[in-house]
Amino acid sequence: MRAVLLDFNGTMFFDSSLHVESWSKIYQDLYPEDTKPFDMTCIFGANNDAILQNLAPWLTAEERDIYSEKKEALYRRACLTKPEMLRLVPGTENFLAKMQERGIPYGLASASILSNIDFYFEVFGLDRWFRKDQVVYDDGTFPDKGAMHLEAARRLNASLADCLLIEDSPGSIAHAKRNGAGCVVAIGSSASREKLFDAGADYYIKDFSEFDCAWLQF
Repeated sequence: MRAVLLDFNGTMFFDSSLHVESWSKIYQDLYPEDTKPFDMTCIFGANNDAILQNLAPWLTAEERDIYSEKKEALYRRACLTKPEMLRLVPGTENFLAKMQERGIPYGLASASILSNIDFYFEVFGLDRWFRKDQVVYDDGTFPDKGAMHLEAARRLNASLADCLLIEDSPGSIAHAKRNGAGCVVAIGSSASREKLFDAGADYYIKDFSEFDCAWLQF
């Protein structure tokens, strides 16, 4: 193992309910007469542009950008109105400290857009562990999370086969395994343990306090 790649949303920060809340409001804007509950399964493991193409295929690229920024503004507002949720997943800080102590390269690959990355660095003080200019995020150039994994590995001078990935969505895990990731640890926040293993996860943790450093020796 040469490097560790981490997702953020639903992995280091359990915020799935806040994304569902904000996407529900966007859905209501797009379908004001629809009273059916919002289907949250369509939002996990995909970037905003793909989600919006699925929700509203008639939107232009420019309109999707506008809705994407609106959704994330709603999401950040929801975060700030629920300060009790603004905390990293248990064990995260200790895990990152261990990576630093062992000299293990690690990087962040997030499907969030830049405005959210800026928000996370400010709220959580992520500059203690990450360089913002090294973070892989949704800048519109990556077709899927798998491409983001590959770029994050490249920035750490590692092949994906030499990386341990920590992800929370079945779709992202499936991308990682198809691309030859050396090891995938699933964390349970938005999907069931069974679905995460079905997608190809090698191990499962409820939070970072359960991470076994022996897995770094895959």
